[in-house]
Amino acid sequence: MIKSDGSSSVGGLGEGASVDAIRHLTCTVPLMGTDGRHPVWRVGSVLRHILGLSQPERARAWREGIVAVNDVPVHVQHRHCIPGDIVSVAFPDIASTVIPEPGLSLEVIYEDQYLLAVAKPAGQLSHPARSEQTGTIANAVAARYRRHGSSPDAVRPIHRIDRDTSGVLVFARDSRTARLLSRHRDRSPLERDYLAVVSGNLTASGVIAGWMGPETGHLTRQRMIDEAEVKLAPTHSPTGNPLPKIAGWSETAFRTVARGPSASLVALRPRSGRTHQLRLHLASIGHPIICDGLYGGVDGFGMDRQALHAWRVTFRHPETQVRIELVAPLPIDVRRAIAEALRN
Repeated sequence: MIKSDGSSSVGGLGEGASVDAIRHLTCTVPLMGTDGRHPVWRVGSVLRHILGLSQPERARAWREGIVAVNDVPVHVQHRHCIPGDIVSVAFPDIASTVIPEPGLSLEVIYEDQYLLAVAKPAGQLSHPARSEQTGTIANAVAARYRRHGSSPDAVRPIHRIDRDTSGVLVFARDSRTARLLSRHRDRSPLERDYLAVVSGNLTASGVIAGWMGPETGHLTRQRMIDEAEVKLAPTHSPTGNPLPKIAGWSETAFRTVARGPSASLVALRPRSGRTHQLRLHLASIGHPIICDGLYGGVDGFGMDRQALHAWRVTFRHPETQVRIELVAPLPIDVRRAIAEALRN
């Protein structure tokens, strides 16, 4: 069991640590070991594998914080401990670089000491971009968790959705929760379900898969890439420096929910997390999302943005292991588009 008592002052920490920017974590060393009879842990392994601290966090704990076994401070990572020992750590947390904006509203779907989930409206960025540092959902989250007189907690989005896509957006409230839910984006424990209104009478259901990556000469658009092109792409520059990959593998499961004469309602579940994946995949099979001008979607159906909504996210809570289902109701413009698509 891991316990966290949030942020408070701790005697003995470095002078530079703010009194309300200290993370506290405590755990009981579990009954595990190589022979099952006399298991021995090193404190450094407990910090990494049980408390889930990243390498920078562990370095900060040893350098600027306090690590203790049964309330006795220790100063070396290889110090041994046994099952039942209480390992505790306190160290300065890193404040968020996201500007808090108390005036921004948040539609909260779920909140506990580990997680926050909100319903993101269309037209708002999930997180600051290079040219747009304010007005995003993350700015509102930073304001929500800003402690009086201090810097805000770090803002940790587990995933992101496009500016003009609405729906569920999940944030972690500590780094361990973020790591457990994020992992590698192609093996994320989050199941994300979308609804889209697409052009044409789509009768099929199945999986769309293939290599995709940025379109040369365009700032944002993506393209499907032939496997032969991927194999022939150089991995290093003439100077020997590694080159960025031109493509990543992508998969999307899709199912037609309802059909009208000129448009269809489709349920989507991405199995990978590529930029514009759902939009590109649907366009690649000849059924672009309504009002998605970047990928050939037709205008109309009462939409002034792409008819795509991230309606549900499901996962096991990283701490309680209870299965969580978070749902964002359909916005009025998507409901109107669905009704019009199925009526015409």
